Amino acid sequence: MDATVHIADNYNRSQMIGLAIFFIFLPIVAVILRVWAKLLGPRGIVGDDVLIFFGLSTTSTGQPLLNDPRFALYEKCKFAVNILSTVGLGFTKSSFLLFYMSIFTTKRFRICAQVVLAIVVAWTVSFFFANLFTCHPVSPYIEAFYGNNCVNGLALWYAMAISDIIVDFFIILLPIPVVLKLQLVSATCPRWTSIFG
Repeated sequence: MDATVHIADNYNRSQMIGLAIFFIFLPIVAVILRVWAKLLGPRGIVGDDVLIFFGLSTTSTGQPLLNDPRFALYEKCKFAVNILSTVGLGFTKSSFLLFYMSIFTTKRFRICAQVVLAIVVAWTVSFFFANLFTCHPVSPYIEAFYGNNCVNGLALWYAMAISDIIVDFFIILLPIPVVLKLQLVSATCPRWTSIFG
């Protein structure tokens, strides 16, 4: 606990503002470049692009700088961010999987991708409700000093973060076996693997 407080206080205002601005614009630029590339191609905008827009619009990249517990608005915003970030991550992961299924059409790959998609949907729904029902009765005031009946927020955050990384790992690894089986010139195979993995 003491280490957490020390880490949380080891920043200054300009660093936090700079990081917040950078991480607000980074996903916007990535989605714009993706849409631009899709518009240049023959297929145009399809279902996976629609999901990435939902993911971009519901994923938060920062929280207010005022973290004084007296600020009720901050607590309410943080509560909403926790819930909406989960939904945004679910849309983003689903977008990648639908994109993969549109490129790689083998039956085995589609089954694997659908299984991972089912895991993503289950992950999104479960952590949506876990964040919603952190306290009983439902309350945005989840910190222990408010005295509400809440689960351990740090444990919930770790569970969500670790499972998020594991699901992302599976999504990243999913197309690599298919790419490696393609009949490519040996010089271009590492490039394709790095694009999809």
